[in-house]
Parts: sequence; C-alpha cells; structure tokens
Amino acid sequence: MTLEYIYILAVIIVLSVVQSFFGMGVLVFGTPTLLLMGYDFIPTLGYLLPASFAISLLQVLTAGTSRVPVSPFLYLLCLPGIGIGLGLAKSSWLEPLANNLIGGTLLLSALVRFWSPSRRLFTVLLEKQLPAYHLAMGLLHGLTNLGGALLAILASATSNDKEAIRYTIAHYYLAFSVIQMLIIGTFIARFDILLANFPAALVSSAVYLIIGNRIFARANNPTYNFVLTLFIAVYGVVVLSQS
Repeated sequence: MTLEYIYILAVIIVLSVVQSFFGMGVLVFGTPTLLLMGYDFIPTLGYLLPASFAISLLQVLTAGTSRVPVSPFLYLLCLPGIGIGLGLAKSSWLEPLANNLIGGTLLLSALVRFWSPSRRLFTVLLEKQLPAYHLAMGLLHGLTNLGGALLAILASATSNDKEAIRYTIAHYYLAFSVIQMLIIGTFIARFDILLANFPAALVSSAVYLIIGNRIFARANNPTYNFVLTLFIAVYGVVVLSQS
C-alpha cells in the first residue's frame, strides 16, 4: 500500500463519518477533494464509489422500521439521467454552470428550512415538480457527482425524522453508486479501478459500524435537523467555491 493510497484512505475515513450521519459525504466532498489533488474524474469515482456503496448498503439493510416509501421516479428518471450525465462528464464547460445552480439552490434551501411557512410552500412546489426534479438530480449527479445537493433538499423537505431522512438519502445513494459502477465497469471498461479499491469499502464499513452510526444514534431529531440545515448551507458555499 503506497503513501498516496494511505492519504486517499484517510480522506475516505473522515468522510465516512459524515456519510454515516447524513447518508451522504464520501462522494459529496471526496470528489472535489481528489480532483484538487490532481486525479481525473473517472479514477476519482473509482476510489470513492466502493466506499460510498458499502455505507449506503449497510444503512439500507439496517434501517428496519425506519424504511419509508421511495419515489418511482428514482428508477424511471433519475438513474437514466445519471447515465446521460456521466456520458457528458467530459464537457467541462457545463460544470461551472451546474455548480452555480446547485450552490444557489442549497443556500436557498437552507434559508427556507429555518422558516417553517416557507418550508411548507417549498415542499408543495417540490411535489408538483417531482419528475423534473428527479431528472435534473440524475443529470447533475452524473455530470458532477454532486446530485446529493438536490437529494438532501428532497429528503429533508418530506420529513423531520432523522431516521427517515437518512434512509431516503441512503436508498438513493445506493442506487446512484450501483448505476455509476455499472457504467464505469461496462461502458467505460474500467472495472479494474473499482476492484482495486475494495479495501476502501472495508474501511468505510468499519468506520460506519464502529464510529459513525453511534454518533447518529445519539442525536435527537431537532439537533439532527439543525445540523443538516447547516450542512446544506456549508455544502452550498463549498460548491459555489468550486465554480
């Protein structure tokens, strides 16, 4: 194991704690981190996807009575959108535009979550545009790996229960990672980079079971929702800074 790979595992360990709590984190912050370290987009996905997949799978399997219905548009529109977006990932001129849109939406969502009347209005508008929202989320995730931005808004707009929010995010992210790994392994023919990063999946699973899930269990719903709102706001600032 090289020193370079140890650095990458260190990044994955820290972000695995974040994903254990929110249902997302490895792809959200790992992608810009590894890109800034000089890695190309597809190798970056190869490092991060196995770890993200492992945590999401554990969160879905251990959800128990916290399972909530998931929109069929995840499979009908969002996943095909990811495939299209991943195919357009080399179109670098699209990324700044997408980042500005995502960042602005996140900051607006954070403001809305602090004021209950506007949050109810936002939820109604979101429900009316659910198909288009799912397609946009898929395209943006395939293009930038930042579809979690819109996912966080979707999950938090429909529930205040931390278990329901995390399950929804984990379910979506599990589907996201599966479709991305299939595309990388078949159409891009880079299944080798996914297999080479199997140790990252083991490390992230251990972090979730030993550390991350225990932190999540100790947080009550008001604390979780407050921290999630701050997370969305910070995420928006980070995304805008990448533009």
